[in-house]
Amino acid sequence: MSTYRNMANLTEQDVFGTEPALERLGKELEDLYPLVTPSPNDSIEQIMYRSGQRSVVDYILSKMEEP
Repeated sequence: MSTYRNMANLTEQDVFGTEPALERLGKELEDLYPLVTPSPNDSIEQIMYRSGQRSVVDYILSKMEEP
């Protein structure tokens, strides 16, 4: 219960530092889920799963480019 209370008091700066939150999140997700070319050995499930992960990263990166 005390952990939840402590987390409720966190600010955006506590979580992301001084860098804007969306930019930091975009960079972290780009590192975690890079653009990968599927190989013939990958199952369709693996390809679809990775594609879904990457679509979230692409969406956030597109939001960063908006004025």
